[in-house]
Amino acid sequence: MVELLMLPTVSDSTSAYFGIRNDLADRLLKASHQLAGVPQQDRAAVLTAALDAVPEAASLLNPHTALFAEGDSDSSRLAFSCLSAAATFPSAARDQIADLGALTAVLFGMDDIADSIAGDWTDRDVEAFFARVRAILADDPVEAGADDPMDAALRAWRAWCERFRRHPGAAAHTATLLEQLRLAGAAMALERRWAMSGEPWPEYAPYLANGGLTILYHTWWAAALGICGPDPADPGHWDAVEAAVDIGAECMRLANDIRTFEREKHEGKPNAVLILERSGMSTAAAVERVSAHIAELNAAFAAELAGLPPELAGVAEGQHRSVSFNGAWYMARDTHAYTVRELAGDVERHTGG
Repeated sequence: MVELLMLPTVSDSTSAYFGIRNDLADRLLKASHQLAGVPQQDRAAVLTAALDAVPEAASLLNPHTALFAEGDSDSSRLAFSCLSAAATFPSAARDQIADLGALTAVLFGMDDIADSIAGDWTDRDVEAFFARVRAILADDPVEAGADDPMDAALRAWRAWCERFRRHPGAAAHTATLLEQLRLAGAAMALERRWAMSGEPWPEYAPYLANGGLTILYHTWWAAALGICGPDPADPGHWDAVEAAVDIGAECMRLANDIRTFEREKHEGKPNAVLILERSGMSTAAAVERVSAHIAELNAAFAAELAGLPPELAGVAEGQHRSVSFNGAWYMARDTHAYTVRELAGDVERHTGG
C-alpha cells in the first residue's frame, strides 16, 4: 500500500465551484458503475497500476498547490488522472502511467484557467497563456511567478516537459504536440468569448467541433504517442490516428457535457445539453439526444480504430480503452472528488488485500 499523499488545498472559490453537483444528470441517466468502462478481468491490475503511479505523479504537482489540490481533497483529480492513464495503458511501465497521469492533471489545470475557475481571465489572457505553454515545450525561456494559478500551471508544465523529453519517442511527436496545443488554445479562447458574451453562442455542430479540441483529447494523445506509442516513433503515426482521435474527442466532449451541464450553466459557458435546451428541448430530451449521439459516435469510432494498421494496434486499443473508461465514468460521477484514499480502497476491494 502506498502512503497517502497530503498537500495544501486550492482556493475556497475553486472548492466551491467543484461543489456544484449535477443531481439532475444522475436522475436522468441510467445508473452506471464508475469502472464499467474497464473490462472486469482488468480492474484489479488497472487500479493497482494507478495507485502505484500516484506518488510519482504527485511529486510533479506537489510544489504547485495554487492550482493542484491534494490527493484527498474534493477538488483533486490526482487519483482520477492516474486511473485514467492506467485504464488506457494497463501494461505500461509505472513511470509512463505516472507521466500520463500527471499530464492529465496539468491539462485539467489549464482547462480550469481557460474556464476562469482558477481566476478571472479573458480570451486574450488564455491565448497568451497557451503561447507560453508552447514556448516551454519548445524549450524557450519563459518567466513564471510564484503565486498566480497561471504561473503554477506553467511551472508544473515545465516540470512535465522535462520528463516528457526523456522518453525515446518524445522528439518525434513534439511538433504534433505543439500544433495541438496551438489549436486547443485558440479553441479555449473562443469558448471564453462565448462565456463572456463576446460572441453569440454557437449552434450544436460548430460547438461540438470546437469542443472536441477543448476537451484536450488531441493534446493528450499527441503526448501519449511520444510516451507509449510504437517503437520506432514516427511523426506519421499521428496522421494515421487523427481521424480516430477526432471522433474519440467528440465522444469525450459529449459525455463530459452530460456530466457538467449544471456547472457550465453556472459559468455561462456553452454545453451541448444547454444549447439543445436553448433550442426548445426539455433537459431530459436534450440529455437523451446527446446520449444517442454518443452511441452513434462510438460506432463510428470503433470502425475507424478497426481500420488502423497493425503497427498501431496498441494505440487503437488504448484509444478504445480511454473512451470506454472516461465515457462510463462520466455517466457515474465527476472527475474530481475521487480521492487517493478512495482509490486505495478500490484496490483493496478488487485485490482482496
